[in-house]
Amino acid sequence: MSQAMTFSLSKTTRVVGGQSLDVADLKEIKFESLVAKDPVEMAKLLKAAQSPGFFFVTFNDDLSGKISGYIRTSYLNCHEYFAKPFDEKMKSLREGVDRGYKHRPGVESFEIARDERDSITLPIPFAEHASATHDLANICDTIVRTCLRSLSDSLGLDESSHLENAHRGPSDSGLKFVSSPTHAYIADVPDTTHTDSGSVTLLWCEKWASQLQTQDTKEWLWIEPKRDCVVVNVANYLQSQTGGRLHSPVHRLTQPTDGIEDRYFVSYFLRPTH
Repeated sequence: MSQAMTFSLSKTTRVVGGQSLDVADLKEIKFESLVAKDPVEMAKLLKAAQSPGFFFVTFNDDLSGKISGYIRTSYLNCHEYFAKPFDEKMKSLREGVDRGYKHRPGVESFEIARDERDSITLPIPFAEHASATHDLANICDTIVRTCLRSLSDSLGLDESSHLENAHRGPSDSGLKFVSSPTHAYIADVPDTTHTDSGSVTLLWCEKWASQLQTQDTKEWLWIEPKRDCVVVNVANYLQSQTGGRLHSPVHRLTQPTDGIEDRYFVSYFLRPTH
């Protein structure tokens, strides 16, 4: 099996809440340049997907403004939805699938499957902003598929082997909203070390929450929450699909300081066809 190239990941330092944090210096990939098949940007994407497997995608002003508005609406929807009584949220529980309402200690989520967006009734408040929610899901799907096409070309794959081929039919791909409040003490934060099981993950979060583990030194580095861009990472299926040429990174959710506060995530999971 081919292995992804490993590149040394540089880091910077940020002071947050009086704490000095080591922050990963992740590449910023311009979405519109990928659409235009700019060779420089495509090469940057391939290198980032090989190592560390995390990168940012940025957008032009018009698209950035639209996405920012949708994300802000999503955070407000999260605040309202997850504040509902538990019995009310449990009405959206769906066993055995990723979609619907889920809960475990300290974390709640609600996921809307891409393939069901026109056939299910969303709970309030998502139903009141259905157009924005579905448009955001469409934008997310366009982002990840643009990345797949660019990576396929950069890897020299022929048409029959393109990465997007495994993602053309029905799947469990979906837009997920998460409430994961911080803990009173860092010592109480559970270990969430993992890799993602799908193909590509997009994540928006306005607060410090994510760390990645470097491939070479196994050091934990923070991922800075940046405005006007989205964090993207390669997941397990894409690593397998490319014979290890792309890297699904080990990462975790945590917090830099003590203290309880609300914290919401908006993510999109591209998963392969059933």
